[in-house]
Amino acid sequence: MSSFILEALFAVAQRGRRQATAALGRLGRGYGACLLLPAFVAQAQSTAPPVGTPGLTVDYYRGYFYGKPAFFTSTVPAIHNRPVEQLNFVEAETDNFAVGNVATYYAPGNPDEFSGRFQGQLYATTAGTYTFYLGSDDAAYLWVDNNAQPIALNSSDAFSFREATGVLALAAGLHTVRVDYGEHGGSQGLVLQYAGPGMPKQLVPNGVLYSQGEAIQPVLMRFEAVANDQQVQLDWATAAEANSTAFVVQKSTDGVTFSDLLRQPGAGTTSATTSYAATDQQPANGRNFYRIEQIRSDRPPVYSPVKVVEIVPMPFAVSIYPVPNNGTFFVRVQPASAGPALLEIVDMIGRHVYRQQVPLQGSAPQLINPNLAIGMYILRLTTSAGTLVQKMPLGG
Repeated sequence: MSSFILEALFAVAQRGRRQATAALGRLGRGYGACLLLPAFVAQAQSTAPPVGTPGLTVDYYRGYFYGKPAFFTSTVPAIHNRPVEQLNFVEAETDNFAVGNVATYYAPGNPDEFSGRFQGQLYATTAGTYTFYLGSDDAAYLWVDNNAQPIALNSSDAFSFREATGVLALAAGLHTVRVDYGEHGGSQGLVLQYAGPGMPKQLVPNGVLYSQGEAIQPVLMRFEAVANDQQVQLDWATAAEANSTAFVVQKSTDGVTFSDLLRQPGAGTTSATTSYAATDQQPANGRNFYRIEQIRSDRPPVYSPVKVVEIVPMPFAVSIYPVPNNGTFFVRVQPASAGPALLEIVDMIGRHVYRQQVPLQGSAPQLINPNLAIGMYILRLTTSAGTLVQKMPLGG
């Protein structure tokens, strides 16, 4: 009997329901028995696309491409699929591209006569209009989404380092990106920057670049920073994570030097969407810059685009109510970033009869219950934004 059972199971798993039914029929005729098996047809397991690898890849070639894209398909690369975090090769007369003997050296230590094709995918976290800034010495061409014409280009080797710009509307999501570059002689450099919705001009960070050309799961899919009642609300979400230890919110007042604001644990390795939120309760007046640093256990940190938020100064204002009252009252202070306040109450002969640190949580009113006798008092409220002194009846 076991051979018939195995035949039925094998038919279910490999050949479908009709073959399995025939095998079961033979089993029934031979043994007068009935065996019930699950009604299913085996199917291949679906595999989710891999989580994207930050950065781009580059192939380096001997010789200068003279602005001809066909050079890269008709020439065998000397270095293939080298990972690159971002395009930030500042102009130099040293081997800043680390091409070694791929280049020709007319002067010691200064590589010439080489080309590179950088490619991968770019993730736009927000739909909108983006400006790309392509700086290079010598020639460089930027393509996005395989457009027939480059978005930005520096087509000649007759100039020193210069920057070309191009404007493109992008939908939120993944876009193919390619940069063809060539160094003919003299110094060399290649820098790719962009600006977009809520984003100042900045290097395209490794957190929105992916080295794979095929289908992937991006990591950072959304990052927003919005002013709200003199504070800044930060929200971001990931479509997937790999070896994700933590996310660090970093802030700056100049867009150059960043410091850690707060830290939240990452989701490890997952293909599920994960949302995060944080608040900067005391942003500076003026421009505040924010970025997300992802800490991973398997590689160096990965960075989000930089977002900028403008905080308009708000005049110092204090509301104390109700007046009259039953001995308790509320205090509300603007701006919300005024920080903790010191509340002091003095009676009419100058004695300090009450003192309290008041935690100003946003712009929410704070209940004060000094438990004092009915009468007239002097109230003093001191904050980082200013000081209020006024007469205050209690219980009247």
